[in-house]
Amino acid sequence: MTARSAPVAAGDLLTDEARRHYRENGFVRIPQVLSASEVERFRAASEEVLARFGPEVWGAGEDEVQVHFVAQAWLKHEALRDLALHPAITGIAKRLAAGPLRLYSTDILLKSGRKKLNTLPTIVHDDETGLPLHGIDRTLTAWVALVDVPAESGCLTYLPGSHLRDDAERQIHMTSFAEYRPIADIWPDYDWHPRVTVPLRAGDVAFHHCRTVHMAGANLTDNPRMGHGIVYMDDGATYRPGTEDAHISHMAPGDPLDNEKFPLL
Repeated sequence: MTARSAPVAAGDLLTDEARRHYRENGFVRIPQVLSASEVERFRAASEEVLARFGPEVWGAGEDEVQVHFVAQAWLKHEALRDLALHPAITGIAKRLAAGPLRLYSTDILLKSGRKKLNTLPTIVHDDETGLPLHGIDRTLTAWVALVDVPAESGCLTYLPGSHLRDDAERQIHMTSFAEYRPIADIWPDYDWHPRVTVPLRAGDVAFHHCRTVHMAGANLTDNPRMGHGIVYMDDGATYRPGTEDAHISHMAPGDPLDNEKFPLL
């Protein structure tokens, strides 16, 4: 465990250089956002939720698992609510977005080690395509490492500047996963675009814009890769029927997500 022993304010963690890097590249790694004791608390809570609720599969089935996940984890454990609304993480998110945000969702994300399961790489994608939301120019994801995540365990790889590509080079929305189009089919430069792999230590947080193209490798180690994906959306985002929207499908298209289930940061 390498995380700090005491929390630090968001303003002490986010440098001008980090903000510039995020603005230009669409992602940034902020080291040691969480203290060692916080990492321990949030990891224990995540393991409890995984055992209690059982994870869902992102992939074609249990024999083709890209990642196991538990959706809306912040509603299933008090400690994970504290993680989703952690003042250092939310403070950094607001500064990077340069505008007001609300919490949209949190997922526990687990790639089991080889002793238990051979996971597959996570497909190349951006988050915008799968979000059932409209009006998300500032929306971003915080990927929180609750264990050390070296490259061999399936850390994230980003395509720098991909969040700035033209509308014609993005699949802006889909209403089902059957509509998913490979990035290379809609972005001619994809195959030649540089990639940056970002390993994380426990307690690090990587932030990426919802339009930043990214992927994750298979977990080739014997240890589980555990993290949280926390989506912070634009204040003013509205419901747009799409994928993974069961928790808001009772809403009418165009309804704002501006109630207590989507806290203002």
